Amino acid sequence: MRLLFLLWLCVAAVSDARWRKVNNWLTVSGFGLGIFILSLIPEAQPFKVNLTDGVFGFCAVFFVFLIFYFFGLMGAGDVKFAAALGTWVGWELLLPIWALSCGFAVIHGLVVRSSLKYLYIPSMILSEGYQKNKKRFIPYVAYLSLATVIVLILNT
Repeated sequence: MRLLFLLWLCVAAVSDARWRKVNNWLTVSGFGLGIFILSLIPEAQPFKVNLTDGVFGFCAVFFVFLIFYFFGLMGAGDVKFAAALGTWVGWELLLPIWALSCGFAVIHGLVVRSSLKYLYIPSMILSEGYQKNKKRFIPYVAYLSLATVIVLILNT
């Protein structure tokens, strides 16, 4: 199950980094598989999260990130993916994951705003990642995925 979880994170991260979009089928499949494992085969859950922690993680992240969405600080795909991630890792691991991913997002924002972006990240010249209103946005799902892998490695 860990390999399947890692594959889900990788596909979501690449999708968000490349196309600045995480499809609903990917988010729903991650959430559905997480709930399926928690409710029917809890011994296969790779992070020792029980159903209560998974559901609480989903609800907590969804409602907290929904506030950020309403203020225009986060996209809907980021909110849905983070909620599905909460199902897998529970609420306790979400705090360090959230903190680390916010750090990555701040670094990304500083690099994009500086003139050094073309020196350090030449691929940004090809894809600036603009929204419809010409505001830049950060591939937060990619940073959530990276932070999840780091926190899970450090937690074991």
